Amino acid sequence: MADFSIAEAKIRILYLVSRVPGISYHLLMNRCLDQLYADFFTFSRAYEELIAGNLMDRVFEDADTAIGGTETLTVSAGGKALLDDAMPAINSTVIANLDASAKELAEEMRLAALVTSSKTPTPEGLWKVTLFSDNQGLPFRCELTVSTETEASELCRAWKTSHGTIPEQLSGLIRKKG
Repeated sequence: MADFSIAEAKIRILYLVSRVPGISYHLLMNRCLDQLYADFFTFSRAYEELIAGNLMDRVFEDADTAIGGTETLTVSAGGKALLDDAMPAINSTVIANLDASAKELAEEMRLAALVTSSKTPTPEGLWKVTLFSDNQGLPFRCELTVSTETEASELCRAWKTSHGTIPEQLSGLIRKKG
């Protein structure tokens, strides 16, 4: 594994976030650790310094609705200016690898956006859970009411891990009866 300086890690992180705005912290971290050869401590320090230096902005979201995590990232104007200044010095092979990673991340986010879940409290003290899947062009939407926020959260999490099979099974039943 290659060791990157904090400055190199910052440029790579900024580049990916600029190419995939709205990426979650977890998707970004996993990509950097898995394919860009940054160790966790280098990534964490670079990430925190980018946020503290106002080079990247983060927005916290409800854990049950965010794609891959609870905070999404964008490059700030200052981060864009820094990245524009650094681009001429970045090796073309590094750029090609970063572009390939950005493309894969964008596709992963696109696919994840086709499946959503949310939970909201009702005036009666219950929780409404809304589940949605694009279902390969045959949209599926379901609303349920449960007693507790814990149940609502569990349903949202379960939906994200098994969403592919439920709409397919229901669509198959509807087609058989129709």
